[in-house]
Amino acid sequence: MKNNNKILITGLGSISPLGYGSAAAWEKILAGENGIKIKTNWANASIQPQYYGEAPVVEFAGEVKWDDRFPPQQYSKLGLLACKKALDDAGIVLEASDNEIGLVIETSLGATASVEDYLYDLYRFGLQKISPVKFTKTVANTVLGDISRVFKLNGPSSLIYNSNSITYGFDLIKKGLADIVICGGVDHYTEFRVLSEQESNHLVNVNEETDAYSAATKEPDDRRNILGDGAAFLVLESEDSAARRGAKRYAELVEYHSCFDYQNVEDTTRRSPAVVKSAIDALKPIVTASGKLVYLSAYTTAEQLEHSERHLLEDLNKQHETYSLRHKAYTGDMKSASSIMGASIASQILYSDRFPEPDAAGEYPSGFGYALVNTSHEGGGSSHLLLRKTH
Repeated sequence: MKNNNKILITGLGSISPLGYGSAAAWEKILAGENGIKIKTNWANASIQPQYYGEAPVVEFAGEVKWDDRFPPQQYSKLGLLACKKALDDAGIVLEASDNEIGLVIETSLGATASVEDYLYDLYRFGLQKISPVKFTKTVANTVLGDISRVFKLNGPSSLIYNSNSITYGFDLIKKGLADIVICGGVDHYTEFRVLSEQESNHLVNVNEETDAYSAATKEPDDRRNILGDGAAFLVLESEDSAARRGAKRYAELVEYHSCFDYQNVEDTTRRSPAVVKSAIDALKPIVTASGKLVYLSAYTTAEQLEHSERHLLEDLNKQHETYSLRHKAYTGDMKSASSIMGASIASQILYSDRFPEPDAAGEYPSGFGYALVNTSHEGGGSSHLLLRKTH
């Protein structure tokens, strides 16, 4: 049965180059701090010093109760830590699995590190010398099983590649299949992937005299990027459920629009202007109230924004005073985690009614009514999310 309730964002959680927890990330953005550093201590000597956003080291045992004999892979650890923060923020504590809370996780890289590790051992030792348990860690949906099991989530669940998990969660609630859905994104780069990006000339050149934010935002080549590790989760909840629980309401998720760009399937640094425009045109009629609009860009550099989004920002600004934020310039491109991170930061802007970067007069703009979040995925997919202020 279709659910006509509003769909609210009631919890945020992340582990990213900006720290552990969405509150920590928000505070650092407000302070103008950047999580991207020049990384030199690569295990692979072929990797040059690179701008990179590393997630902080967190004492996992102190945060997550893990009863299995074998520890989780880094890919799962990131997801577990970020999901815990989102559940804590939403005030959701589950002692048993008698619930119908859903879980949808998106990823681009999956369990790549475990796959590489398994293949390396297979090459060195042969099939007879490798534990079958090691093979199970190569399956991408291990993160889905780990999170569902640890936090006792028993509703509809799915792991998806290169799509926005928030759109799936939205549909589950709208169709009456769940009242609460945890939506997340997790990605962890291996050094082989970093080396591959380096050899393909897809990384922003390091300049010791330039800060990371300036290097990221002013890079003239729109094919180059800065990478980052992390995970981000948020809690979607029907208005009735949020009212029963007395939950915090960061923002309302009003609608979304997904599209595909067959001309740009191999990277996430550009989209055809016509494709982006079609998504925005589908959502613009919903933005009826007055007030400023905040736009969370899917891109890192000025050239990427110029190619893919400048035209639509100018168009939006004709109807609403629009402020754009390139959140990847603070963390690096965390692939699927960046999609959720964008929605999380947009929710915090609406909730606090404060844009985190000062305008030309040194003031922090306020008075926002809506937020548009652009997310870009490997394989050519993009999703635009429309959020509305709730108070």
